[in-house]
Amino acid sequence: MKYFSKRTIPTNENNYGLNFFLSVPSCFIRFIVGCGLVSVGIFVSATGGSWDITNHLLNRPETFFSPPHALLYSGVGIAIFGSVIAYKASRSVSSFESMLNLSAKLIFVGISMLIVAGPIDFAWHSSFGLDGLLSPPHIVLLSGMIVSSVGAMMGFVFYVAEEKTYIDKSRVNTTHFTKLRTRQLRAPMILSIVIGFLPIWMTLSGLISMFSLPFSKTQYFNFNPDPLAAAILASVAYPFIISFVLCSSFFLVKKFGVLSIIGACYLTINIITVIMPNESLIPTIPFYLFNMLPILASDILLSFSNDKLYSVLLPGAILASCFFMIQYPLITHVYNEVFTKEAFVWPSLTSSIYFGMITKIYPYLIAPALGMGILGATIARKVTRLTRYQGISETPTTTTTDEQRTP
Repeated sequence: MKYFSKRTIPTNENNYGLNFFLSVPSCFIRFIVGCGLVSVGIFVSATGGSWDITNHLLNRPETFFSPPHALLYSGVGIAIFGSVIAYKASRSVSSFESMLNLSAKLIFVGISMLIVAGPIDFAWHSSFGLDGLLSPPHIVLLSGMIVSSVGAMMGFVFYVAEEKTYIDKSRVNTTHFTKLRTRQLRAPMILSIVIGFLPIWMTLSGLISMFSLPFSKTQYFNFNPDPLAAAILASVAYPFIISFVLCSSFFLVKKFGVLSIIGACYLTINIITVIMPNESLIPTIPFYLFNMLPILASDILLSFSNDKLYSVLLPGAILASCFFMIQYPLITHVYNEVFTKEAFVWPSLTSSIYFGMITKIYPYLIAPALGMGILGATIARKVTRLTRYQGISETPTTTTTDEQRTP
């Protein structure tokens, strides 16, 4: 860690959050800002994409400048701008940290895929007209969103490791390091985790939806997945992603509230972009909000856990077991064709069909969901432990305080 090995720990007790940013190279700060813009851009684009899918289901008139498209394009623009900042910041350091170097490469590759997806989509529309949810341009676009959001998250992980090290060293080098100052430092940590994980969760869920929802039949192609294969994919992939993402968000900072904030944001976006546009689903919003109960329960359980493997299995299982409710209402389309042999679900009948599925289908889905939830929590624990150890091993133990610099 060439550029972090000699950083100083200021002992100004008025603002420890500012002191952290004053103690690291400016290029590092620019890089994290770039990562933040990339994550925000992908989040905005994913929100617009979710809204656009709902509009297609409702057969609403579509224009190039429709609100969902405006969100989608604005998000791409923000992400491209952030990638430029991150790329320039990475070049400002002649010997960048290994994790940040990989982060910069992933961002560059992901944003490049986003840019390339535009002309591919235009050519596809020019040749075949309207396309479905699953199509080559959409695969390139969504893959780029996933890769760039993962790259941005890696930058945040490095930042969290650095700030945790700063907190530990400040406790050692100062006499009055209070809980208030610890919270001042952890506020940006929490914000970075929330901003980083939301687009990852949304884009990975979008990838699962792309290969499981029957929305890909057009005049020239029928890319709709096999109904049984789609149901199996949704039954194992959704629970795993929910457990892995939410448990990882907790393990990185080990603070109550982060998991709940991310869960609440995801539910809110789903309500705004998927449920509310369909007037027949608005009365079901209170039911959907009950998903916050298992999310809060898992957050509490993890907060009181002793970091042993067995103590994280139950929260992971609880989170995963709720996938059928968290993915409401679109998940109705995944299982409908398997159990009713009807490929189409009328928007006005979505809620009635869904609630009929809860008693008939959900009992068979609990067992695999619990298994995937436990697996997701276990992998999340191991991955975050590895990143935490890497941050510790790469961070030197020698620091300079104001008292040491005073002759």
